[in-house]
Amino acid sequence: MKISHREEAEVEEQLIRVLGEGHNQWTYRPDLKSEEDLWVNLRQKIISNNQAELNDFPLTDKEFETIKTELLLRTKTPFDAAKWLKGENGMARITIEREDSQLGSVSLILYSNQDIGGGISTYEVVHQIAKRGSNIEARDRRFDVTLLINGLPIVQIELKQVTAKDGVYQAFNQIKKYAEEGIFRNNIFSTLQLFVVSNEQTTRYFANALPKDLHPKFLFSWRTKDNKKVENLYEFCKQVLNIPDAHRLIADYTIVSEDQDNKTLMVLHPYQVHAIQALFIAANKHQSGYVWHATGSGKTLTSFVSTKLLARKSGIDRTIMLVDRKDLDNQTTTEFTKFASEFNTGISSGNAKANSLIVGTGSAKELSETLLADANANVVIITTRQKLDAALKYAKKQEEKKGTNRFQKLMGQHIVFVVDECHRELSAENMEEIKKMFPKSTWFGFTGTPIFPENRKQAKGQLARTTHDQYGEVLHTYTIKNALEDGSVLGFQVEHENTVEPTSLENKIYRKLKEVETYAEYSSEQINRMIDQMEPVKKESYLAPAVFEADEHIQKVIHKMFRPDNAYTKFDFRNGRPTKSAILTTSSIDMAKKYYRAIKEMTKEPDWLTKEFPNQPIREGRTMEDPDFPRIAITYSLEENSRDSSVQQEEMQKIIEEYNQYYDTSWSLADIERYNGDINNRLARKRAEFKQFGKQIDLVIVVDRLLTGFDAPTIQTLFVDRNLEYAGLIQAFSRTNRTYPEKTKGLIVTFRKPATMEKNVEDATKLYSEAKEESGLIYPSYQESKKRFKQAYGKLKEVSSMESIDEHTPLEIRIEYVKAFQELNRAYESLVTYDDYNDDMV
Repeated sequence: MKISHREEAEVEEQLIRVLGEGHNQWTYRPDLKSEEDLWVNLRQKIISNNQAELNDFPLTDKEFETIKTELLLRTKTPFDAAKWLKGENGMARITIEREDSQLGSVSLILYSNQDIGGGISTYEVVHQIAKRGSNIEARDRRFDVTLLINGLPIVQIELKQVTAKDGVYQAFNQIKKYAEEGIFRNNIFSTLQLFVVSNEQTTRYFANALPKDLHPKFLFSWRTKDNKKVENLYEFCKQVLNIPDAHRLIADYTIVSEDQDNKTLMVLHPYQVHAIQALFIAANKHQSGYVWHATGSGKTLTSFVSTKLLARKSGIDRTIMLVDRKDLDNQTTTEFTKFASEFNTGISSGNAKANSLIVGTGSAKELSETLLADANANVVIITTRQKLDAALKYAKKQEEKKGTNRFQKLMGQHIVFVVDECHRELSAENMEEIKKMFPKSTWFGFTGTPIFPENRKQAKGQLARTTHDQYGEVLHTYTIKNALEDGSVLGFQVEHENTVEPTSLENKIYRKLKEVETYAEYSSEQINRMIDQMEPVKKESYLAPAVFEADEHIQKVIHKMFRPDNAYTKFDFRNGRPTKSAILTTSSIDMAKKYYRAIKEMTKEPDWLTKEFPNQPIREGRTMEDPDFPRIAITYSLEENSRDSSVQQEEMQKIIEEYNQYYDTSWSLADIERYNGDINNRLARKRAEFKQFGKQIDLVIVVDRLLTGFDAPTIQTLFVDRNLEYAGLIQAFSRTNRTYPEKTKGLIVTFRKPATMEKNVEDATKLYSEAKEESGLIYPSYQESKKRFKQAYGKLKEVSSMESIDEHTPLEIRIEYVKAFQELNRAYESLVTYDDYNDDMV
């Protein structure tokens, strides 16, 4: 709805009224106007909530100063503050020695995640708190609206007028400036967890962070359960900042993430929150189901938080999260152990303690002991289906040998299984086997590409053929179209290249038809007429696989990939160096190896670009000055190869040796999984050591590995020399759709049967966008982009010639000219990413 223009003070007053209405329950405290007032208020809360602990001996001034000092020590950064607020068993405490030594020490509760909406928790709203500058030079500040839980500032709301240009981003920039000035550090505001920015008509929220990590891309809009955006400030408050939901958002849906390079506080997107809440409802009813969330939208994090929170629910004996098989074990282990700081044990195995995170237990024996131990609340087990199978067999065997009944007890428990990438990790057959063992189990699957009737699996007895058949009802949906609207993922620019000349294809069809008895008597004219009337997809069906396995095809593909201007765009060269990476997926391991050798051969000389492309120099203004480009690797599992002979082993050993020589590593066939893990790390470029230039990989050649579940935002391009459709197509394309600085879209180039692949892309995007028409997921074709560019150029010429625009030109014409020029620039930037682009077309 439209809101009339009001001053910021009026907006604040209306916001405070809404926060205090109905079930929102925030108590307005107009008496609190300064930081000193907030400390006094906090002291009162501590005394009120710890009467039994204080035992009628009030806090002294000295004791409260100790509390302040300890509080500031625990909240030096947003990450530290979040970790402390998570507390031990949900309680954030500070222990002090009493001033009277006879009273000993006392552990005081300052904040509770257990008492949400009641208990010891209090909810207050203040505004225009005066905040002195952090140093002599810094200006004093006043904060718009602050929400206090138990007297601690937890949510900060910054407001702008509707008329303010880019009001939300103005408010965000203001918060970032405050953070840079240290306004939120080393004072009572260091406990802030969440920011909300709004100009009444547009509202966003984001987690607190260090100034260097505050970025506009982390501003999230709220959506309802059915993915309708909530932009209105007051509606946002009713849906998100009410009590108990505001407290629950902080307690349950903010995550502390810690690895060797970074410590951050994260807040979930609304679709993640809605999905988790839907799982709670289903689990209480013992009803299984699945979550359909777009690939690239953070499914793995959602499934992890679901598992963690379900472990705390009464009525659930244990939760087990199943993740992908060993070829992704390295990445998933790293991903999950980032969250270990919230738990007691981090990576562990064996007998679990309460509040434990157990990731990838090392052996069947260790996991079996964990499973057979008494069920504890808050124990999260993350493992693979293979390890679980082995552990269950071991546990059963050991219990039978000992004559104990722990395994029988385990079988009778209500175990919730959360399956990340539910079709890749667990077949319907595997799932049925486990369900027979645990008849009271509940199953939740996560997928970005559900199996529908349109692409259902082949029949295999009575086993499930669709996601619905296997898991039950869909519990929450967030399609790739929704993700694209939110900016959570990028769209795809798809180019379909043809390595078979049309005349050559028609000649092949002609010969094939002449071999068919039905057409043996047809004249050449009749057969040619038939061919002319064929649909392109039908024509391509006559192409034998051998056509695409020939050296001629491979050479055409690699010369298309590495033609200077194409390579410059696809690998995003900047200052002469490639800044993005790519994957080439092929139809077989043999083809993958042929490509690896062909590219190695083509690029072996330092001046290979000039020699291979003498008539296709790089465009003026562009440079490619990386002598080692392209750094390539190949990865596949040896067991995938049916001819797993000594020859195949020798080939892989030679490939690993070449890899070792360049990267100064020492992998071998004996530790091929570590070799694969190293490739993953160099392609993903997430860890600091692999962000260094020269340490990364530019191109990885695969068959199926890395095409599902692998998260690497620096991957910009997918080269496809095989057939893909439906789920496999979307999963593979989605390796390129992660957001990343200076990356505007995922680039896809296909090299087989362009008409067939074009139809496959259309079918898949419609199915997984839940869209009958164009979803906006696929960028316009080159021809459409070219048309847009010409129209923009024509419009610019129409407005005025460049010579006639100056400071004396009427303002309306100058504005129109600027708009026309901006559209031309956007059209040009879009056009130059296509391989077909040619400067001469201008």
